Amino acid sequence: MPDLDLLLRGGTVVDGSGLPAYTADVGVLDGRVVAVGRLRSASAARVIDADGCVVAPGFVDIHTHYDAQLHFEPTASPSSWHGVTTVITGNCGFTLFPARAGDVAWLCEMLSRVEGMLAETLAAGVGFAGGGFEEFAAGLEGRLGVNAGLQVGHCALRRYVMRDDAGTRAARSEEIEAMCALLAAALDAGAVGFTSSQLDMHVDQHGDPVPSNLASRDELVALASVLGDRPHGVIEFISRTNLEGHDDADRELMLAMCAASGKPMNVNPLQRLPMLGDGWRRGLEFVDEARALGYRVHPQSSLQQMQVFFALHDTFLFDEMPSWREVLTAGDARETLLGDPEVRARLRAELDRTEGRAFVFTWDAVKVARADGHPDWVGRPVTDLARGRGVDPLDAFLDASLAEGLRTTFTLGGSLGARSREATEQVLRHPASIPGSSDAGAHLTSYCGVDYSTRLLTEYVPSVLPLEEAVRRLATIPAQMYGFADRGVVRAGAAADLVVWDPGSLGVGPTRWREDFPAGGGRFVVESRGYRALVVNGRVLLDEGTDTGERAGRVLRPASV
Repeated sequence: MPDLDLLLRGGTVVDGSGLPAYTADVGVLDGRVVAVGRLRSASAARVIDADGCVVAPGFVDIHTHYDAQLHFEPTASPSSWHGVTTVITGNCGFTLFPARAGDVAWLCEMLSRVEGMLAETLAAGVGFAGGGFEEFAAGLEGRLGVNAGLQVGHCALRRYVMRDDAGTRAARSEEIEAMCALLAAALDAGAVGFTSSQLDMHVDQHGDPVPSNLASRDELVALASVLGDRPHGVIEFISRTNLEGHDDADRELMLAMCAASGKPMNVNPLQRLPMLGDGWRRGLEFVDEARALGYRVHPQSSLQQMQVFFALHDTFLFDEMPSWREVLTAGDARETLLGDPEVRARLRAELDRTEGRAFVFTWDAVKVARADGHPDWVGRPVTDLARGRGVDPLDAFLDASLAEGLRTTFTLGGSLGARSREATEQVLRHPASIPGSSDAGAHLTSYCGVDYSTRLLTEYVPSVLPLEEAVRRLATIPAQMYGFADRGVVRAGAAADLVVWDPGSLGVGPTRWREDFPAGGGRFVVESRGYRALVVNGRVLLDEGTDTGERAGRVLRPASV
């Protein structure tokens, strides 16, 4: 055997096949696994003693929004801190390509609004000047610490073809044809899928619906059919009634998209939310209905603690309420409007109407998480602030926000309790479900869900899934789904994307605020512990959690391209 680049000695190998784990050495040369077994005579430039540790294929996060972040933070942190070696970008219909040069800024501003990214950070950190898949991929190649699979977003397609009309009307037949041609070109160049969403709470920087929300059934089915002519591709779709379990119209639409494409469709997580009753159960029933018809619909399982952070400066959480949306997208007039008693009366009336809303809370559950100018507020419920000032909670909430330029950060939630745990377990056990829903790279000041992989391994293994099946769901199934035939497994000939962890110390660390992005951009991150090494294409990217500076990641194309 030739000298190796990397040798992992004596680990418990969980190879991704679903078969029982076994003890073996893993040899890596030129970015690939070249041998798995007892490699007693082998030598290597780097040897990692994996005795007592698990060696598994690197995880694939199927729902991220790292399209922007990868331009200035190539390790895709904090996802990589939790074992992820490949990220799938461009979900929910939001990508920066295809784009005319003059539209990149518009798309960035939409991302800033919908996905909670600081506009100044995007302007300073994203160097993409326009173009299609090839141009966007070229801007990442050679700079990545992790691998990235790029999807094509519906909003970008609409903006490219329809310009300013993209968010105001349905597309004409010739415009749908033009969108289909753009999607076909991107798929043929190596894009791994097509994404769209129709959630009413998604609005752009001007308070208008994001472009994909204006798409007709015919447009969505036509775009789905583009995948039907190709050997690869995945559809990611969020229906308008996703949280309720998809109404009849959305079910018919999704089945039509599946029929037209013949490809897998992954949908948002099924989770029990108290205000929506059994919506998660109806969603799971729809998955079974689709499977009975021969279609592949894959819900994501949500394993994170449901803690949300938000500040009125950039939150989208209130956008499903028209008056709130109008005020929070009013630019420089926002603070004046939020101080107006008549405006507050309208906001209060909308907040009191909870029917059908996704985001519902009680003021007792809302606490101040960050207030740089008022540290004595941190940790206090809004109701406590209200009592101290002799005002109602809404006034206390808005006054506290205005006191810090709308950047006062609040927190809501945490564990949803035993009934939600039972629902999560039922979704996780379903053979079509895939762990995910991290939304990594988005909602930077609101939410960080990258810990799903670590929570699966520490909180649901082995009580809900055996370790071998958990790894198969985290790595092997998504790699195969997106057409990465040589990834998601530990075997000779496969790409050496590997994660090594100590099961005795593996766990989720604290959630912290970091200001480490361009133009002073900050974000919440969830730390991890117990991961010994993260290997991407044969190079150690993270050594005991520390970035080594290796940049061996690639933009991945499906095997059929």
